[in-house]
Parts: sequence; C-alpha cells; structure tokens
Amino acid sequence: MTEPARRVFLAAVAGAAVAIAGCTSGGKEPTPTGSSPVTRASSSGKSPPPPDPLPSASPWPFLRTEVEPQVKGAAVRLLEALGTWPRGQQGAASATERAEAQDVPAASVPHLVTQAAPLLDAGPEATTRVIAAQYGGLLSARASVLVALRQWGRAADGKVEDGGVTVDVRLTRAASGWEVGELYPSRAAKPLARPGTLIEQVVAHDRIRLPPAAEADIRAGQLRPKPLRALLTLAETYEIDVSVVHTGHPRNVFGTDRLSDHTRMRAFDVWAVDGHAVIDPATSDALVDGFMRAAAKAGAYNVGGPRQLGLPGFFSDRVHRDHLHVAFDSDV
Repeated sequence: MTEPARRVFLAAVAGAAVAIAGCTSGGKEPTPTGSSPVTRASSSGKSPPPPDPLPSASPWPFLRTEVEPQVKGAAVRLLEALGTWPRGQQGAASATERAEAQDVPAASVPHLVTQAAPLLDAGPEATTRVIAAQYGGLLSARASVLVALRQWGRAADGKVEDGGVTVDVRLTRAASGWEVGELYPSRAAKPLARPGTLIEQVVAHDRIRLPPAAEADIRAGQLRPKPLRALLTLAETYEIDVSVVHTGHPRNVFGTDRLSDHTRMRAFDVWAVDGHAVIDPATSDALVDGFMRAAAKAGAYNVGGPRQLGLPGFFSDRVHRDHLHVAFDSDV
C-alpha cells in the first residue's frame, strides 16, 4: 500500500470510530441494561470519605463512696440518655422515648424534655459525656445534682462540632426512690469582646481544665478577678479540674435563702486535683487537704471539702464529699 493510500485508509477507520461513539447519549458511557447510572464523587472514581465518627458515649462511673448513689445515678443516666442519639433520632419525640426508658414518671416526661431543649439541638446524631457530677444540695427529701456535660453533634455539613452545658438536676424522694423533677441547663452569656489578660491566661492554661459551661462563664466575665488569680496561683502547683463556676449552680445555698457565692461570681468548684477525683477513695487525703490549704493561702475565705480541717474558713458536709468549694469575699 502506498503512503497516500495508507493515510486515506487510517482516516476512514478514525471516522468510523467517531461515528460509533456518536451513537451513544451525548458521548457519555452507555448504561448497562438493567442497571442504574453510576454516580461518581470525583474524577478519580473514589467514593467520598466517610464522615468523622462521633466520640463514643462513655457512661459516668460511680464509686462506692457516693453519699447517695441513687440520687446521682438518676440525674446522670437521664442526661446521658437525653443528650445521645443515633443518626435520625433527633427531636422531642425520640427524646421522650429515651426519657421513658429511664423510668422517669410518665407525667414528668413532657416537662423534662422541654427543659432539656439545649441538649436536643445538636443535629441528626449526637453523643453526650458527663465530665463531672457533684451534689449541689442534699436534704432528706430534696436534692440537687450539678452535671457538667460535653456534647458532640453532627453539623449540617457533616463535620463534628462540640459544646456542652451544666445542668442543675432537681430530684425529690418518692416511695419508689429518687425521681428527677426539674432540669435547669446553663445558658452561656456572650463572651467579652476584650476579655483581658487575666481571663485569657486562665482559659488557655494547660493545668486548668474547664468544662464548656465554666469556660463560657469565664469568657463572659462571670468570675471575679480574685478567684481568677487564685486559679493561676494554684495551677503553679496543681492540675485543676473545675466543675462549676457560675451558671448551672443553684442561685441560693440549697435549702436556704442565702445567695450563693457562685451567684456572686466569686467561687469555683473543683472535682479533681492532679487527675484524682476528690470522691475517689484512692485519692490521697494529703493531696486534697493540701489543695484546700493552698486555696485558703491564695485568698479564699471559705473552703469546703470531704474532711473538716479544723481551722477557721474550712468546712465539710455530705454535699462536699465529691468536690471542693473555693469562695472569695471580694469582687476585685
């Protein structure tokens, strides 16, 4: 075949190939008979990566040294159930079912679900973990449990977002045991536009651990300078796990008409020192007592804990077996 003839032949073959390709729909690959079109996420043909999983729900552990295990158990398990749900189970109806599964009296469920609204808007799926659970008050027939929570939820774009609240759970003693009657979740105030060095140092300190509600309180200026300075002083020696600062705490000292120092924004509570829970029987008495004395030295006028140290300004009672209360008598 001569070179000109060869070129003519190859051109004819190419033209035929183009004609065959032109018989398909718009030049796209034909769909095999009996199958649906294939959806491709990218030009590489790879499937989109699965969304980041939410952290697992880890039930709050209870220790044998709990003063009233049923009180704290009823409060914690209800909040864990209300604040955690699988994909597609968001909303009040599913929350109602989860509350009913916790043996909450049927008549109380609608009210409690309404009060728990800040926990129910985390998206199509959510996980809630208890950071700390401490007594806010404990009487013969009434109790308060303050539960600091962290919650992870799925955002509209599929990303994981985290936040949390502290809930003042009110309970009453019934014939069948302790029952949850009220939920008072904290509501974060707007952070200060210019927080100042003292607040920034406390929030950023790697030896001061703050649950979401406590951090929001401090960012909003709801803890006075004196306790802020004391936290920084104590953090020079100890790792401090704070439980409650301002919001989420009863307005009055429980069972009285006396305004709480937390309401006055001049107190903070600590549930663990150097990573050891105050209520844990394995935690050294010397560690906890030493922290209490150091808090008084840092300026606290009122320090409560699991033992009576026998000195002015220190106190102990059933409520403070599980945390340390550190309060100041100055607003500056």
